[in-house]
Amino acid sequence: MAQGPQTTLMKRIMRERRDLRNLPSEVGHIDPAGEYEAVDWVGSIAGPPDTPYAGGHFPISIHFPESYPQTPFRLTLSVPVYHPHISKTGEVWLAELQENEWSPALTARSVLVCLQAMLSDARPVRGCVLNEEAAALFLEDVAKFETEASRWTAAYAVR
Repeated sequence: MAQGPQTTLMKRIMRERRDLRNLPSEVGHIDPAGEYEAVDWVGSIAGPPDTPYAGGHFPISIHFPESYPQTPFRLTLSVPVYHPHISKTGEVWLAELQENEWSPALTARSVLVCLQAMLSDARPVRGCVLNEEAAALFLEDVAKFETEASRWTAAYAVR
């Protein structure tokens, strides 16, 4: 008997939930948004050490579409983060979440690790910038960029 898309989606999400239980706390945590909620998850990503984001925990949300894992999930940050690849509304640009780069082999865990790596390297990538102001400041003066990113971390991140 063939499995329907909902069954496949739920099996995949449950497998990913088990995998995320082993996510190192240095990376972050994520869980379903509610007891009966499977497709919407909430959690946080930890700011990497030795970066302007260090010490901060940034709330995130993930929404798994019905077409997951054939198409990527949607990941957003719930607080402002001063970074060239994060919009002021929390949209995140990660190559791994782009339709043309997505692979069903990718998981929520692997994408969270990629997000933390992106926070470790704020260099703007052409065509991927969502915060022009942050990108321009990074290219103009890295020290000033780091000061501003640290200020935003202190103001908005959960400690």
